[in-house]
Amino acid sequence: MNEHGKHAMETMKNHDPASFAQIEDPETYFTKLGEEIQERIWDLGEALTPTRGQEEALEYIGLVNMAKFNARSQVYQEMIYDSLPPEPEEMEDPLPQDEEDQH
Repeated sequence: MNEHGKHAMETMKNHDPASFAQIEDPETYFTKLGEEIQERIWDLGEALTPTRGQEEALEYIGLVNMAKFNARSQVYQEMIYDSLPPEPEEMEDPLPQDEEDQH
């Protein structure tokens, strides 16, 4: 299991234990998911990487690294985090401080 599969498994264990408990073979499931995540990160990273222009080599390396970082963030959001149930504090909008004082 690659790092992406391990991250997905730990995230689901910690934030959605009910769904995690329903997975018949977590090792196989998260191994496959990790491979899918890696493939999507590679594809998106490639798409987000700008064509080399007139910038200095180190500047271009920075652009490539930022594309990879953005790809990983986007894929993790889509393939891991979006499927999790909202955290309790995310489900309700707290009243602004002024309104709380009036109640």
